[in-house]
Amino acid sequence: MYTFIRDASPACLALRWEEWTDRYCSGDKGFKWYSPKYYENVRQKLFESSLQHCAFCDGLTGAESRQTIEHFKPKERHAFPELAFHWANLYPCCDRCQSQKGSRYDPALLNPDDLEYHFDDYFVANYLTGEIEVSPLASAENCHRAHVTLELYGLNLGIRTARRKREAQLFQHRNPETEPLDDFSYRYFLKNC
Repeated sequence: MYTFIRDASPACLALRWEEWTDRYCSGDKGFKWYSPKYYENVRQKLFESSLQHCAFCDGLTGAESRQTIEHFKPKERHAFPELAFHWANLYPCCDRCQSQKGSRYDPALLNPDDLEYHFDDYFVANYLTGEIEVSPLASAENCHRAHVTLELYGLNLGIRTARRKREAQLFQHRNPETEPLDDFSYRYFLKNC
């Protein structure tokens, strides 16, 4: 994960989130965005904030995966329905991370826009395998949180490790003047490459 800097909520969500939450919690059949236009505004704002990267795997979205909105704490009625439209619970996410996590949640899950989150406190990059490993220097609590995050988002699935290795090769042969780090997937993985 790369630290996610959250911009201010889009106006449509700031104005309507409480109304939509009441509507959803009071018995609407299932979750839905009450307007495709509003969904698109929220999705666009999230991905502008992340420079088109997924907040969890940090892959660039659009070419290899679809852009979705992730509910960090699940929106289902048995979980956190009151957060279904809450700006701080919404993240830019690729469809792979969202499918892997589904509606699972663990309080130990790392939050990418937590001001205390720093990749190096939890993880190390293995450039030979393409894996993200739990840092041997991490505290016991940070170790647990790293394991939970890796597992829930499937960050070390085979296809992901192969893509990180490929991206590291491309990054090493780039022109730094015309190809900045933000143009690549997996910035947390590449920053010390």
